[in-house]
Amino acid sequence: MNWILREVRMLLPEGEREGDAWIKEGRWQALGVVPDKAVGKEVRAKGMYLLPGLIDTHVHFREPGLTHKGNLYTESRAALAGGVTTIFDMPNTSPPTTTQERWEAKMHLAQNRCWTNYAFYFGATSDNIKEIHRLSPKAVPGVKIFLASSTGELLLTDEKILHRLVRESPVRLVFHSEKESLIQAAQRQYPSATWEKVPDLHYRLRPPEACIESTRWLLELACESQVALHIVHLTTAQEVNLLRHRPAHVSAETCPVYLTWSKEDFPRYRNFLKCNPSLKRIEDQEMLWRGLEEGVIEVVGTDHAPHTIEEKMRSYYEAPSGVPAHGYLLPWLYTIGQARGLSLSFWVEKMAHAPARLWNIQQRGMLREGFWADGVLFDAQASTRVPSVGSAQHYSLCRWSPLAGRTLHGKVQATWVNGQLSFWDGTFHAPAAGRAVDFA
Repeated sequence: MNWILREVRMLLPEGEREGDAWIKEGRWQALGVVPDKAVGKEVRAKGMYLLPGLIDTHVHFREPGLTHKGNLYTESRAALAGGVTTIFDMPNTSPPTTTQERWEAKMHLAQNRCWTNYAFYFGATSDNIKEIHRLSPKAVPGVKIFLASSTGELLLTDEKILHRLVRESPVRLVFHSEKESLIQAAQRQYPSATWEKVPDLHYRLRPPEACIESTRWLLELACESQVALHIVHLTTAQEVNLLRHRPAHVSAETCPVYLTWSKEDFPRYRNFLKCNPSLKRIEDQEMLWRGLEEGVIEVVGTDHAPHTIEEKMRSYYEAPSGVPAHGYLLPWLYTIGQARGLSLSFWVEKMAHAPARLWNIQQRGMLREGFWADGVLFDAQASTRVPSVGSAQHYSLCRWSPLAGRTLHGKVQATWVNGQLSFWDGTFHAPAAGRAVDFA
């Protein structure tokens, strides 16, 4: 079906523009002035924003193997409801995505089940460099390297292999940047601690020094790199300052959870804000905001990582790390941005334009005639109420969010994926329209 969106406020790469938009045969046919001959179902949306669908370059949708927490179908629907139309999924599933065969199997799982467009990272191990050599830069967004232990079994600390990867990988290298030895040393200091005894326990067991020293080492390693390097979920002020002097082929991301909460919130949320790296100080959070505003941090990725409520209710050492972020993303971003005087265009840059440029995504990430019609209709005058923990109204399978009970500014009214209306006013419209992403 073709669509004509009337009187929208379009957030184009060159700025905001009021007018009409025409979706024809899955693509943006006209933006601004729609010709008289245009045919399509009309949507009157005076005053609403039309923006490119967000690109989340960092998600954990848990399939295969961990589907009691989430799966490609449920979590892509949750992403869609929050204004996301493209996701890059991480490899720490069960089994992990560390062979060409497993990567292809995951691509097959996504066909006709993923509501968003998709791409899948490959995982690095100590013995799969030959598999990495075979990866296609047109289909794989990057190789994920866990320099510290986290959810799943992927961990790579062998410096000899890391030196080879930065010289030989055919695709971008994406780093979880924490120093494992410093984490292990911190854990030895608190062998049986509890949240009751140590209110900021996770901050102490995943100390800021582990992030800072790892990122400092990565920037030294980058000097010999022939490959683009990307550091995910940045958390500390010192890392932001280190990145001010980085080589041009190094990029970075932070996440909404680090922009919203700090270690001061652990006494209230405990395991429900336990994620890796840990939340840091309020001063670190302020520097993350400055890094984003100044362009030191190019992109925002959610690190959407669902776990069940029951898993999060366990003791500290038994509870897994990770926080769900999807379902309410665009209103969440709009709300925390408004508190700093940031416009919706700021988030379009960080979660659509910049990822599209950085990863050379073909014909997505911007409102541009001829591009695929991945778009979001956003009502800035409305509001979004986040359901309580355990409510069946949650979009994510895990049925909780640390935002539970909050009222956020703005509402995702509609989301189009490849020209198909897939979400309208809280209702999903089948079939799932996501496609594999192409990279230049």
